[in-house]
Amino acid sequence: MTALLKKIEEICAWFGRITGWATPLLVISVCIGVVMVHLRVNTFADWGFAIPLLGEKLTLNGLNDLQWHLFAVMVMLGGVYALHTDSHVSVDFLANNFTERTRRIIVILGDAIFLLPFAVVMTWFAWKFMITAYNSSEGSSYGGLVDRWIIKAVMPLGFGLLGLLGIARSLRLLIQLITTRGAVAQKD
Repeated sequence: MTALLKKIEEICAWFGRITGWATPLLVISVCIGVVMVHLRVNTFADWGFAIPLLGEKLTLNGLNDLQWHLFAVMVMLGGVYALHTDSHVSVDFLANNFTERTRRIIVILGDAIFLLPFAVVMTWFAWKFMITAYNSSEGSSYGGLVDRWIIKAVMPLGFGLLGLLGIARSLRLLIQLITTRGAVAQKD
C-alpha cells in the first residue's frame, strides 16, 4: 500500500518537475519581447488561423500574457513539486529537535488541519473561476492571448494535485507509523 501511495505522490510531483521547462521558455519569451520593443515590432508571428490560447497571431501583448501564463504554471505546479521534495518553507530549526515519529505526526496533522482543507476550498473556487472564463469565452481585450480558461485551468489542477499529494503523503506516513509501532511491540 505504501508503494502505491508513494507512486501517487511521484505522479503528482511529475507535473511540477515538467514545469521546470517553463523557465527557459519564460526567459526566451522575455528576451524576444525586449527585442520586439527595441525594434518597434508589434506582431511576432501571424499564421492567419485560430490556434487555441494564441489566436491568429502572436503580438507583443500576447507575448507579455504568455510570460505571466508561464509564471503561473511554474508557481501552481512547482509548489506541488516543492512539497514532494520537502524543499518548501518549513520550521526546520524546531523539527530538527524532534524524533522521526514526532515529525511524521506533525506532518500528518498539518496536512489534515491546514493543507487538505485549503486545497479542497481552493480547488473548488478555482474550478468555478475556470468554468466562468470558459463559458464567457474570456480572452484578452488588448490584443493578447485568447482562451484564458486554459491558464485558469492550471489553478484547479495545481490545488487538486496539492491535495492529492497531501492525502497520499498523510496516508503513507500514517501506515508507516502504525507498522513501525507494531514492529516495536512485536520485538518486546
